[in-house]
Amino acid sequence: MRAKGFRLAAIAVAAALALGAGAAHAQTMDRILSEKKIKIGYIPSPPGTIKDPKSGELGGFYVDAVRLVFKTANIEPEFVETTWANFVTGLQSGQFDLSIAGTFATVPRAAAVEFTKPISYLGYSAIIKKGDTRFHELADLNRADIKIAVIQGGASVEYAKENFPKAPLTTLATGNLLAPFVEVTAGRADVGIEDAWQARRYAREHPEVTDLFDGRPYNVLPIAWAVKRGNADLLNFMNTAIDWLMINDRFQKLAAGYGETGRYVARIDYVPLGTPIEEKK
Repeated sequence: MRAKGFRLAAIAVAAALALGAGAAHAQTMDRILSEKKIKIGYIPSPPGTIKDPKSGELGGFYVDAVRLVFKTANIEPEFVETTWANFVTGLQSGQFDLSIAGTFATVPRAAAVEFTKPISYLGYSAIIKKGDTRFHELADLNRADIKIAVIQGGASVEYAKENFPKAPLTTLATGNLLAPFVEVTAGRADVGIEDAWQARRYAREHPEVTDLFDGRPYNVLPIAWAVKRGNADLLNFMNTAIDWLMINDRFQKLAAGYGETGRYVARIDYVPLGTPIEEKK
């Protein structure tokens, strides 16, 4: 009987904790709807998020898209700047409710935050000095005499550690995604790794370097926004909002105003509901 009593008590405690956790999770969206305000973390990263260096005004198609979502819901967004190394901490500590940093959704990161549905897909490339003949394929970066520059907290660090274990890494504590390429230009690194769009842009503006994987990015991953773990109600809201943005090309139209983005989107293949199976073949 005592064992049965303990089991019943344990079940009751577990149920109470579950109910309490559910209530806590619901508070995030309830608070946002009640206050009609949401704090949004961002990292300057054109063309998704662009910060005017003089006025501090924000633009970019990520910013435009999230403003449209919350305007539709009658919620005022407040933007909070963060970095790649700190955006997870910012979510966990409540500095902001939602991160719109265009984040590569990886397994290690998914253990720290909850990702929305993908908003796009993006790959990586590498910048090297023009005329450097040591590199022809990805495996050539895995050498002990090759110094590779990456952004601290970026998915490029995880990939480099796994695939280029012989190469010494220089991790840069900055939100400037062009920083690894600057290291190559300055002669402090042999290779700078970042996303393919940033690499292409830098190579076009700096004739002293070459985009090693121009037009053929590697390690293509989903790009997503993020919320604190456990904020299921806000996550559900954002996933609904992303569907709303994507299905009728609202996101595509917003992005078109910024020219080439280097990103890809998955289109939906519509099949008429109720079509007889034999007609589909």
